[in-house]
Amino acid sequence: MKQSSETYFEIFDGGDIIRVEPYQTIKYDSALDWDRNWIKTKVTVKGGAFSGQYVADFMTTDFELLKRDFKKLDKDFNATANFEPLEGQLKLIISGDGLGHFEVKCIAQDQPGMGGTLSFILSFDQTELARLINELEKITKAFPISGNMTLKNE
Repeated sequence: MKQSSETYFEIFDGGDIIRVEPYQTIKYDSALDWDRNWIKTKVTVKGGAFSGQYVADFMTTDFELLKRDFKKLDKDFNATANFEPLEGQLKLIISGDGLGHFEVKCIAQDQPGMGGTLSFILSFDQTELARLINELEKITKAFPISGNMTLKNE
């Protein structure tokens, strides 16, 4: 699948941003369902004066799990949401204060274990949740979980 201008999710706070744009299913020559669920993704991050952009490999399940976590945040402002893909190229830990304010701890790594790392914190409030859930719905529809995986799209 190719990227469309609507296939992304982004969290922003002033000039700081985390933007994740899946654009292509990776076609491994494998019979394993696991290998049919990888997505080539452009990541853009800016924290303070520092910024970066790189390509990362995420799984379809990563986006489905984050979408479910955001739905939980929408019902419980004390909940947490996590985006922790297997390869470790981007980690988002989102926690609520119970009043509708959320803090996002971001760790972006172009090559985990040996590349550069950008860590920063930004925030948003509950008014952004519907948009974020909608953006993740578009991603999970464009890149659905394929094969016999234990996790299925909602």
